Amino acid sequence: MKRLLSRENVVRALLLVALGGTLWKGFLKTPEGATWLRPQSFYNGLVNDGENTAIMKERHRDVLEATDKAVRVRLEELRSGVYKPAPGSIVSEQSLTRAVRKDQATRERAVDDEVRALEKLERARRLEAAGWRMGLGCAPAGEAKP
Repeated sequence: MKRLLSRENVVRALLLVALGGTLWKGFLKTPEGATWLRPQSFYNGLVNDGENTAIMKERHRDVLEATDKAVRVRLEELRSGVYKPAPGSIVSEQSLTRAVRKDQATRERAVDDEVRALEKLERARRLEAAGWRMGLGCAPAGEAKP
């Protein structure tokens, strides 16, 4: 006669409970589950992520601008004769000019990244204001909605 509360049965039950908990937590991480079951938490996370991204992109742009200013100052010092690189140094007027051009391109890309981050934040806020919920079903592919 088998015992109902054997060690193996207890371990199986605990594993099933852990698997169920993992599936539930995973479902709550999806937009389908989160928007219906925990909408406030979903929108808080979405807006928080958008705000953090915008802040990081702004800081990155600030660092790039400071770097660009430092390189430009060094180039002006080199041209005016205030700064003389050591013999054999990799710093030259050509290298500083290339660095200025590279910094300009990088800063322009950083400005675009910042604009995209702000757009992401605004989308998250609009979704929250509209109370958007993602459905569990999918629309058939290739069919246009009226």
